[in-house]
Amino acid sequence: MENNKKLHYQTRNPKKTDLHKILRENYLETFFEKENLGANLPFHLKREFDKYLACGVMAYGFARFHCNHCQKDKLVTYSCKGRTICPSCTGRRMSDSAKHLVENVLPDVPVRQWVLSMPYKHRLILSSNIELLRSVLAVYHRAISSFYKKKAKRLNLQGPQSGAISVVQRFGGALNLNVHFHTLFIDGVFHQNANGKLIFKEIIPDDEDILLLTRTLKTRINRILQKRGHLEESNDEQQEENQLSLLKSLSVQNLVNQSERPKKIGKYCNPPFEEFRGNRCVYLDGFSLHANVKIPKENRSGLEKLCRYISRGAISKDRISLNSEGNVLLKLKTQYTDGTTHLQFTPNQFVKRLIALIPPPRSNLLRYYGVFGARHKNRSVITSMATSKKVKKTKVIKYRTPWAELMKHVFKFEVDYCDGCGTKLELVSCISSYAICKKLLDHLNLDSEPVTPRSPRGPPEVEMMYEEGINYNQENGW
Repeated sequence: MENNKKLHYQTRNPKKTDLHKILRENYLETFFEKENLGANLPFHLKREFDKYLACGVMAYGFARFHCNHCQKDKLVTYSCKGRTICPSCTGRRMSDSAKHLVENVLPDVPVRQWVLSMPYKHRLILSSNIELLRSVLAVYHRAISSFYKKKAKRLNLQGPQSGAISVVQRFGGALNLNVHFHTLFIDGVFHQNANGKLIFKEIIPDDEDILLLTRTLKTRINRILQKRGHLEESNDEQQEENQLSLLKSLSVQNLVNQSERPKKIGKYCNPPFEEFRGNRCVYLDGFSLHANVKIPKENRSGLEKLCRYISRGAISKDRISLNSEGNVLLKLKTQYTDGTTHLQFTPNQFVKRLIALIPPPRSNLLRYYGVFGARHKNRSVITSMATSKKVKKTKVIKYRTPWAELMKHVFKFEVDYCDGCGTKLELVSCISSYAICKKLLDHLNLDSEPVTPRSPRGPPEVEMMYEEGINYNQENGW
């Protein structure tokens, strides 16, 4: 650490953030509105909101650490491990995935990012159909992998093999539903030399290659959707009957209702439409393929930054705020060409946007292909090139980087050390009982109140009394 000073981690308080307040006061009302329309939204959607509201709140449990030197305790709250709504947990997942890919998977070779975006209709279909998404991803990987292998065979390379890591992103910059693929391909192939040793050969695509690949992907993806009957016009009418599909359809088109877009804050002009152009980038009938971002093999820190970018979460709490009128302001990461810096939503519209972004349960958003696939015979050889450090193998397999180690790696926070004397903390217990948590927190003068989302209606007893009063008045002619 610089100047031999350790940075101390400050426990977050999610209750004080605007995002927590928005969801705490409005999300049940949105679900209640859909129930009144006869729609029963899937259970995992409400569970995602409930998990976020309890994330980081001490009343729901915490781990107790003790310093044997100064006899002080540190309380660390539990996390919800959500994949969409919680900025803290998606940030942890992002950092964990990036650290794992750089240190344990991606070899010390050039890496190129490929990004495929598809038309609105394709995004809506793929947002709910896991099997179809898997098939389209396979077509996408097979087309680019074949390109690298064909180029290698023209160079008379023996047994060329490519590899890729794909991340399915479901969101756009306006929190709209936008299913697209970010893929890290090794920019070349591994092949065998005369001695049977794996050697890497760099292959660089040009603009003509990107154009041919875009045409190929457009043809193959449309073919597989047509073959399974997903591009028929009659299918739209069936989807409109589903309230969840309706929310997704509006989100894909960046609409807040049938004909209205989010209000733009800061807009000062109406610039003419200009199609995006650039090197190694092609736009064709709604299909967009971009492959101009490349990380040299020497830039491992840049590679980790790119891995964080492709595995980032949809929401940043610093970009969400409430204005004086009670509307939600979403700060854009990049200003629009017309000057727009923020988008404005009502709380109900904002919650609907988040509902559309939540992925189906048990759907993997990070996938491995080619030499990185679990069953590939050379996977262990190639992934061993990921780092020059000699890591001592242990019998215990770590599927996740420990939280304290991850905080130190990313933010330089010494979470598992005492803030006073710097002594290593010892885990005393993990407490999840609300009664015990409340007793300890009250003793320490800390907030012990659980999160209570605002109900969209009054208690049933009040409603029954109100209805009985109306019936009594009608019977007596009042």
